[in-house]
Amino acid sequence: MRSLAFLAVLALATLIAPASLHAGNPMVVFPPRPERLRALRYHAEASEQCLAELGVRGAPFTRGPKVPTIDTPVRLTGPLRGVVFEMHHPTVAHPKDGPLMDCRLLLALDDLALVVADRGVARVRFNSVHRGRWVQRRGWRHAAGVAIDVVEIVRKDGEVLNVLRDFEGHGIGSRTCGEGAPEPQKPKALALRELVCAIDELGSFNLILTPHYDRRHKDHLHLEVRRGIDWFLTQ
Repeated sequence: MRSLAFLAVLALATLIAPASLHAGNPMVVFPPRPERLRALRYHAEASEQCLAELGVRGAPFTRGPKVPTIDTPVRLTGPLRGVVFEMHHPTVAHPKDGPLMDCRLLLALDDLALVVADRGVARVRFNSVHRGRWVQRRGWRHAAGVAIDVVEIVRKDGEVLNVLRDFEGHGIGSRTCGEGAPEPQKPKALALRELVCAIDELGSFNLILTPHYDRRHKDHLHLEVRRGIDWFLTQ
């Protein structure tokens, strides 16, 4: 009986988890028509719809191997809109066949590439996309292949914007974009913040976590197309 009660509590906790994630965070936004925003449209697409859209866009990809935690696995096999996405990790090399992710994340990255290319970006460096074998909920976080951690952005002139070095945060809990967000003073910090806020305006990611969110994000931007939520958070 005790084991059954425990399982019931665990199931209930899983059901209410989405609400608890944003409880008390004043930065969370509930759009009046969330279905119009790209992130929610992407995660509502069936696998074949998502793959077909990638094909129409001409995105360089191949179907990925079957992974239990990824709904529609694909590999990015080349630049998006002229922007190179590359692994930047002290101990992990760039995957030979291209990074593995969910199709919906690749749609969002294609949007991102269009925006950053217009701002003179040549390369986006990340240290994590798909990792882990356990998911809290399907369509969540890195294990589901719907999140990427960006550590550096390289401009066409060779200038590097490094999140750890150049973000110039204003303390955990600070607002990153929009009204009331403090403006960085250093040129690199300002350029990096403008890129983050341009990505926010896209609506292609419903979670954008920066060094303002917590200490675990001090050195990267966590960009996620999380499924099953109707709210957005950029912090």
